Amino acid sequence: MSGRGMRRAAVGVLTVIAIAGASPAFALSVSRGGARGWTEQSATVMNLQDTQDDGHDVKAEYYRTAHPSDKLTLWNKQAYGDTYFEDNDGNAWTVESGKYSTIFKMQVCEVYNNWPDSCSGWVE
Repeated sequence: MSGRGMRRAAVGVLTVIAIAGASPAFALSVSRGGARGWTEQSATVMNLQDTQDDGHDVKAEYYRTAHPSDKLTLWNKQAYGDTYFEDNDGNAWTVESGKYSTIFKMQVCEVYNNWPDSCSGWVE
């Protein structure tokens, strides 16, 4: 192969690598009853919003890539309608996790004392 052909081949390989490395970030989102959950910041932050003034706490259960067998739980126990609060992005009645490894699986639940929780089912 001539020098020009080698340079073209090398440029083609670099282009493919650059495109493969620039894959878009993904986000997860799910709702169930008065619970709404979503990820942000390239799926490294979990958000949980209480969307109904029904007195039920809500929770998000999720998994991160750093410890894929450990189920994590984010609670929102400040019932909708109590003292107003919002997350860092201005979302009302919303709590958020810290920014850590990628969240790859999640569900949200309304919590009922002495009854099974009402959960959305897992999204990936």
